[in-house]
Amino acid sequence: MTHAELAEDYAGPFDPNWSLERLTRKALARLCREYMVVSMYHDRALMPHVALAVGQDATIKQADSEWMGSSPIYTERNKKNLNISGDGASEALKSFQFDVGAPHHFLDFHFQEVDHDLGVFWLPFCGAHHYLRELTANDEQLVTNMCHHMEDRTFDATLAATNPKLRAIPVHRPPKPDEFTGDHCRWEIRIVDEEPGPRPGEPSEAVVRQSAAANFEFDLGESLEPGGMDDYSGPLRPDFRLEDLSHAVLVRQAKEFALDVHLLMRAAYFSIDENFSPELLDDAAPQHRAAMAPVMVERLCEAMGITGDGMETIAKVLQLDPILVDDYVRYSVTVHDDATGSIEFHDCAGVGDDVCRSPLDWLDGFEHMAQAVNPRCRATQTGERSWDLHIDSDAEPVEPHWLADGIGGGGLRTFDLSERRVELTVKPS
Repeated sequence: MTHAELAEDYAGPFDPNWSLERLTRKALARLCREYMVVSMYHDRALMPHVALAVGQDATIKQADSEWMGSSPIYTERNKKNLNISGDGASEALKSFQFDVGAPHHFLDFHFQEVDHDLGVFWLPFCGAHHYLRELTANDEQLVTNMCHHMEDRTFDATLAATNPKLRAIPVHRPPKPDEFTGDHCRWEIRIVDEEPGPRPGEPSEAVVRQSAAANFEFDLGESLEPGGMDDYSGPLRPDFRLEDLSHAVLVRQAKEFALDVHLLMRAAYFSIDENFSPELLDDAAPQHRAAMAPVMVERLCEAMGITGDGMETIAKVLQLDPILVDDYVRYSVTVHDDATGSIEFHDCAGVGDDVCRSPLDWLDGFEHMAQAVNPRCRATQTGERSWDLHIDSDAEPVEPHWLADGIGGGGLRTFDLSERRVELTVKPS
């Protein structure tokens, strides 16, 4: 395939052999941002189950366990992939630029390196804070739970992947008045020599580290489009955007972002299983996928130029499903006609990665993605890891999950994730 043959989207006919390599750098960067923001869908679709079953305070424990059980692992992975070496503030800020917990634009992080030991970040807009204010009528305690109790430990756990003595120190942060101007929050990251080392971790990290997912390596292919950075070994770029990366790196990064969200979900499922109850996880996990699917499908289709509600559209969406992490999960999708198709999962690292429970324990969760395209689609299992798909025009349409509308709240359903650079400004303290 040549540069001229690369596509800006997946608007053409379904191709059973389609792969990410067929997209341009611009399209890959957009898809990367769509995969990053899945971390927001994840928490919005899962935390209500914890709160309803165990109580609102339990969501703090859940957040600590899932983010501290995954972010140190995927931060190390991204640093290795991108050749980010060093133990200073610059390297930590670079890592934040690739953190699925900080999806570009929706969490509008700005970065400044002061020196080796000190950096600053601030958010002129924070979609997570905006959504919580909207959802809870700016409830001070719930905002404090997220912006204090959940962030203090999780930020430091992420920073420890660069330097165990790095600490995130708030300059200002929510709660904020109902009407406020200025940034949502501002933080310093500082190497504190007096600190003995990293904060105590969560048991979830040690378990998730043993998974095949945590240790899976994506191959770096050949760039099919010229231009872009082959790594991030140079200085911090405060105005970095994903379009700055080479074609080959973007292909790998799209897969990596999907895997990073998988690690987050794996740590989350471990936390519910261990800290609360297996029964709660058995109840919540299938609903988790169902609640995320409508917004995820809507945004993926818009980003990739996919239209329609037939089997070809379903098949294309399944090829793009970030929960079915490309390469880590190997599967094939076939279209037989306008109303029938099939999906089969093959031997791979993801199937049978059972060091702890994960979304792939519910392998048929793809049906929710298919039903978000066409609510009359049904999946029928035909083998241990194979299903037929059928759009039954006489079937009752599946109703969206009760949480589905809220997943896109705070403007996320239509939020603009198209290309734009971070505006370079230096903020006073």
